[in-house]
Amino acid sequence: MHPSFTSFSATLLLLCVASGCSGASKANSVETKPETQAPPPDGVVQVPEASRRFIEVKPVASEENAAVLRAPARVAFRDGAVSKLGAPLAGRVERVHVRTGDRVQSGDPLVTLDCPDAASSRAALSTARAAQREARAAVERQNRMLEQGVGTEREQLEAERRLAEAEAERARAQAAVRFVGNNNGTTVLIRSPITGTVVSRNATVGAAVESGGEPLMEVGDPSELWVVADVFERDLHLVRDGMGAQVELPSLRKPLAGRVASVGAVVEGSARTAPVRISIEQNGELLRPGMFGRARIESPEQALALPAAAVLIKDKQAVVYVQTAPGTFARRPVVIGHPVEGKVLVRSGISAGDPVVVRGALLLDGAAEQLL
Repeated sequence: MHPSFTSFSATLLLLCVASGCSGASKANSVETKPETQAPPPDGVVQVPEASRRFIEVKPVASEENAAVLRAPARVAFRDGAVSKLGAPLAGRVERVHVRTGDRVQSGDPLVTLDCPDAASSRAALSTARAAQREARAAVERQNRMLEQGVGTEREQLEAERRLAEAEAERARAQAAVRFVGNNNGTTVLIRSPITGTVVSRNATVGAAVESGGEPLMEVGDPSELWVVADVFERDLHLVRDGMGAQVELPSLRKPLAGRVASVGAVVEGSARTAPVRISIEQNGELLRPGMFGRARIESPEQALALPAAAVLIKDKQAVVYVQTAPGTFARRPVVIGHPVEGKVLVRSGISAGDPVVVRGALLLDGAAEQLL
């Protein structure tokens, strides 16, 4: 065999072997290339097994009497349960019959005043009564004269007009005397209009008083009290009449149960608060006007509640993460109330029993702005 043919055959064999190896290598490369997995949809997070210990999941539960909000509160008299008494006329204080804290009945004397105008009012009443009697006699006389044919209808009408004026003047004078009391001369006696306790006393013997001035006495009924909670304007829509409440006072070991009696219609002050009045069911002798504490207003029905740490704020929207499969969590927007006592009421977005991440939610969403 020719040497050149032998060399060509060997070269061809080497090329074939090299080509076969290259093809096998490419085949093996195709077979061992890992498959690329599609990324999870937006809002879904998959957590490796090793990282799941940092996440805690609990089912959402409904709670009874869940707190809607908390607000500072004070004890105050109900409407109409306190009476401020001032001087009806100008004068001087002659005598003070009670002290602060005294228990009084309706009609009991509180302060005696010496008012010169009171004597004028009583004298005016006497004059008005005499004028009324005279005018009535004139009408009767004109009636008799008209029946006898010696009087005129014009004279009778004039007598009736004078009688009407006299009756009106007597009514005015009598109202003035009733205002200053049914005493004699210049004496004016201020009496308690309600049964209660003397809350404050500003009258001293010999002091000059003016009509429309500062109250001389304040009498309040201590059995007619309620608690007034100052609720911020932004939270007023959460409060409705009839909602349950718990009132905590420093002087009491246990909270007092009550219900919302009314929600104030006017927002006042720089703090932008409105009064929410709470009626206490059983206060007994425990409450005193002026006490301060805190009110906890409760939801009237069962409500879904979550720990505040379970809620994230993302793009100004409250969201939670719900476990859809082991290691897989989906983001859901929710509508919530304000956090109270470390919990927040969920109004929509999830249902009772949904497995929600209550610890480690921020680890699932690094793009979230903050915890609630």
